[in-house]
Amino acid sequence: MRSFIVRTLYLLLFRPLLTLFIGVRFANREIFKNLDQFIIVANHNSHFDTVAILAALPKRKLQKTHTVAALGYFGKSFFSRGLMKLFFNAILIKRDSARALIEMDGLLKAGKSLILFPEGSRGRPGVITDFKKGIAALLQRNPTIPFIPVYLDGFGRVLPKDSYLPIPLVCKVRFGGPILPETNDIDEILKSVKEGILSLKEKDQRDRNVFVIEQDREDPREQL
Repeated sequence: MRSFIVRTLYLLLFRPLLTLFIGVRFANREIFKNLDQFIIVANHNSHFDTVAILAALPKRKLQKTHTVAALGYFGKSFFSRGLMKLFFNAILIKRDSARALIEMDGLLKAGKSLILFPEGSRGRPGVITDFKKGIAALLQRNPTIPFIPVYLDGFGRVLPKDSYLPIPLVCKVRFGGPILPETNDIDEILKSVKEGILSLKEKDQRDRNVFVIEQDREDPREQL
């Protein structure tokens, strides 16, 4: 029943809402066609990030894909924990804990897929902060599971941190192809994950995560 509710919400409500009213565009969604399992990794600026990624997935992938969220933020009440599990199929973890890595690895070993934001929390629009090493450790332990880099373009303006009212603006969810790390070294794996995400950003003709006020255009320090 829960999986039916989730599929219905994303296919009939969230996806049309994102595309028709918010202005979200999805690129390269077809890469999921022949993938049974994966780890999605993306930059993170907005609560809309997770919704947009899930809305892009084929319906048969939704049930087996878990989002990873911070227990300290989303697990403050029974109600919020229930909503996260119902709508996002979320696994709530304590950040930077050994137990979190064990739980995520267990899901992968059970054939599940994950959505991870390696930065750990939402940052400022257009700014990608240092990645946590947890994603690299998971890929090291599961060398046959590819990661799928995603660049989320513009969501930091649609619903930025500390904002509760979305603003309709054109933004993109750009999926890269599945990648298997060519090394077992943690630092090198982490580097390949970051490069995978940034390579998608470089292909954009315009970065919608940041913009410049017209009168301040000559001074790049005034970017919002």
